[in-house]
Amino acid sequence: MPGIVRLACALAASALVACGTADGAGDDAPETFLAFSATFAPFRSWTSFHSDGPANDGTFPPEVLGPRTQYINQLPPPGAREFPVGTVIVEARENAGKKIFAGVKRGGGFNAGGAVNWEWFELTDQPVTIVWRGLGPPLGDTYGGDAHGGCNACHVACGATNDFVCSPKLSLATF
Repeated sequence: MPGIVRLACALAASALVACGTADGAGDDAPETFLAFSATFAPFRSWTSFHSDGPANDGTFPPEVLGPRTQYINQLPPPGAREFPVGTVIVEARENAGKKIFAGVKRGGGFNAGGAVNWEWFELTDQPVTIVWRGLGPPLGDTYGGDAHGGCNACHVACGATNDFVCSPKLSLATF
């Protein structure tokens, strides 16, 4: 019985964190969003865009180049200047070992020193599970061949104008 009580408390606490608002007034938009493996499970059924990836102009390591499919769980509303908290973007690479990466608009000021409000993930497929999550890959993992961690370096370079999302197919100007 105590295990069930602990589980119920943990689930209730998770719901409060994932659904809490800045002022506690019950706004529709959450201040923060926490993603779990189940969040990503249906990604292949979401709106998707195929891309050939960035141009091979010598500025990107080979692991970042090549075709990929990008999936998004919710398109931003027309005229939005940023992606809503709770937006999940999954990128399934067709090269580089067919790796799957994701970015989640977590909100709450997360990643204040990088791509503000975004959390990065690597996923496995079938079943979809989280390999790592956070500001970037764990020590010793060189995401995209970048020894400095990768995620924030590229996404910050893409700029806040498109809310740190690099894909031309996911440009806020098109929605």
